[in-house]
Amino acid sequence: MYSCIYYGSESAVIDDLYWLRSGSACPDVLCKVNPLISFRGVYAALLSPRASDGELDTTSFRQQDVELSRFGLRGYAINGATGEFTIVSDADVDELVRVARQETPEAEILCGIGAGDLRLTVRRARVAQLAGAHAALLPMPNFFPYREDDLAAYISAVASSVELPILLYNLPQFTSGLDVDTVLSLFAKHSNIVGIKDSSGSLDIVRAITAAGLTNARLIGNDSALSPALTEGVCDGVVSGVACTLPELLSSLFATGGHGSAFETKSCLLNEFIDHLGPLPTPWGLKVTSAVRHFTDESYPFPLSRKREVEVAELREWFSTWYRQNLS
Repeated sequence: MYSCIYYGSESAVIDDLYWLRSGSACPDVLCKVNPLISFRGVYAALLSPRASDGELDTTSFRQQDVELSRFGLRGYAINGATGEFTIVSDADVDELVRVARQETPEAEILCGIGAGDLRLTVRRARVAQLAGAHAALLPMPNFFPYREDDLAAYISAVASSVELPILLYNLPQFTSGLDVDTVLSLFAKHSNIVGIKDSSGSLDIVRAITAAGLTNARLIGNDSALSPALTEGVCDGVVSGVACTLPELLSSLFATGGHGSAFETKSCLLNEFIDHLGPLPTPWGLKVTSAVRHFTDESYPFPLSRKREVEVAELREWFSTWYRQNLS
C-alpha cells in the first residue's frame, strides 16, 4: 500500500497519502468541510473487513457502503470500536474514508482518530480530513489509564491542532472515561469540539448537556442506551454498531421519537439482538450478522478457538431465523 506510512516526518506522510493517491474523489476537501453541519439522526458504525492476509478488504468494505446506502442513514462512523481502530493504519483510514465518500457522497462521514499520543492522533486527523471526513471522533488515548486532568490536557492539545470539527468519543469500556465536568469545560473552552459520542451506556453526560441548554451534539454511542435516551429526549442522534447490520431497525426506532407502540416493539427487538451478541467480543457478533445479510465478509484479527467457532455458528443460525421472522 503506502510505504510512506512507516517512515519520515508527519508532513511527508500526509503529503504522500495525498499526492500518491490516484483518482482521489476529494482533492479539494480541505476547502469543503462545512463547519455548520448539525450532527443528528442515525449513523452506522462501520466494520473494517480484512482479507486472509490481514490487509484491508476494500471490496468487502465497499459492498458494505453500497448495501447500507439503501436505508437512508444520515452517515457513517469509520474507524471506531466497531471498526477495530487499534489495528487500523493511517493508510487504512485514508482508504476507508475515500471509499465511503466515493460510494455515498451525500453521507456524513465521522472518522475515528484514536491513537496513543498527540502526534499520532493529529496525524490521523489530517489523513481523515484529506480523505474527506466531515468530523473527527476523538477517543481517549488507548491502553494506559489516565486521570481527568490528563484527558483534558490531551483533548485541548488535539483541539488546538486539528481543523476538523471534533466529537468527543467516550469509550470507558476500552479507554479512560470522561466525566461530566470535563466534557462541559471542554465545550466551553473549544468551539471546534462540537459534541460527544457517548458509548458509556450512561446518560449522565447527555443529561447534563441538555440541562445546561448547550447546542453541542448529543450522540448515543451505546445501542443499549438509545431507547432510554429517546424517551428522555436527551439525544440528537446515534452512532450505532447495530446499524451496520440492522439499519432498518435503528432508523425506524429512532423515528419513533421514543414513544408509542412501535417504539416498544422495536426497542424489544433491539434488546433481544444485543443480548444475543453478548458472548462474543466487540465487534465479532456484528461481523457474523453482517455476513449473514451479505453486507460484508466475515474476518477476525486472529484464529477463532473451537469454543468461539461454536458460538459464532450458534449466532449465525439464530440470526438467520430471527431476522427472517421479525424484519425481512
